[in-house]
Amino acid sequence: MPSPTRATFVTTTYPLQPRDSIPGFVADLARHLVRDQNVAVRVLAPHHPGVPLQETIDGVHIERFQYALNPNRQCLAYGAGIPDNVRNNPRAKFQIPGFFASMAAAVWRSLADTDIIHAHWVEPAFIAAIANTFARKPLAITVHSLRPKPDHISRLALKWADRALFNSRFTMQQAHDLGYKSNGQVIYQGYDQDTFGKLPRTGHARAQLGIPHEAPLVTAIGRMVPFKGMEILAAAANDILATHPTAHLILAGDGPCRPEVLRIADASPHRNRIHLPGKMPRDRVAQTLADSDIFVMPSIIDSRGRTETLGVAALEAMASNVPVVASQVGGLTETITHNQTGLLVPPTNPPALAAAINQMLDDAPLRTRVATAARARAERDFAWPALAAQVAAVYRELTTTRHR
Repeated sequence: MPSPTRATFVTTTYPLQPRDSIPGFVADLARHLVRDQNVAVRVLAPHHPGVPLQETIDGVHIERFQYALNPNRQCLAYGAGIPDNVRNNPRAKFQIPGFFASMAAAVWRSLADTDIIHAHWVEPAFIAAIANTFARKPLAITVHSLRPKPDHISRLALKWADRALFNSRFTMQQAHDLGYKSNGQVIYQGYDQDTFGKLPRTGHARAQLGIPHEAPLVTAIGRMVPFKGMEILAAAANDILATHPTAHLILAGDGPCRPEVLRIADASPHRNRIHLPGKMPRDRVAQTLADSDIFVMPSIIDSRGRTETLGVAALEAMASNVPVVASQVGGLTETITHNQTGLLVPPTNPPALAAAINQMLDDAPLRTRVATAARARAERDFAWPALAAQVAAVYRELTTTRHR
């Protein structure tokens, strides 16, 4: 076997423990590159209090850079995400210079043992490009999201990258509409096949929340940040639960919008059938999906113009054979085809959301048809082994071109 391609991931977030509640799509890609594509992956990610500075998980070597003098006061990364942490924690914004200086130093130290740099999100790509100025290693960027308004850092990061990998056609079109120039292509994010779609309907997740085994169960799982629209589903709860007097609703997750979601739920006459269990580790998410009858993604376009660029949670539900009701926004329209692999509804419209959920609850053949088609679509187009192969092909192309 030839020597592995040595890839360095540069990212602002990475799971702190296997199967924790932090979105795992960067880790899933790294794991499949190592396991299936003969790529040696080193991850450069921010440190977090209580977590080792270096460790190897699933064959992926992780180096976490410390960005504050006192590691126990680091608060810029993780949690609700950097943008929301800056808005909600005054100390976080003062850690930004140290954060990016430490990231640049980590990239610089890695260059001697790297064939290609793969940055996730535009800010790490910008920092990596600067640290890579003289080494000139190939640079790829995965664009998971973009700010709704043009900014200089995104423009330069996309221009400097040898290849921009957009997580959806929506994100790629957004870059075009913002006037950014890039050598771009779409490579979707996937779902964790080792976790989702593997579990039977045991009722264990229901039992943890006191939900009867046969009760209709509607579930939403995600960060409680504005564009996830959890308040919209909370506002639709009365209609759903009054129409289906044995049904239960799970609103799982945490974030700055949780107090408002809780306020709406507490005002409901059906409060005893609305469950807010907070953040869940990945294995509990998988079991909750396996025990659910419908999954809901009530995403919106928030006041800052942010929205869902793909919707990995919807992919996880689709792979778990759970029919999905989602808002017709962003990249969700690429994963879900209305009335074929799910139901799409107008965003920011609790009555329309409730009507679609009620329709799905009332129509068992529709649930079966949609769930079957959705699972087939997830397995065909969003499985990590095939997506990792596409990324590895980009690595081979860029490293071969650079070495000519």
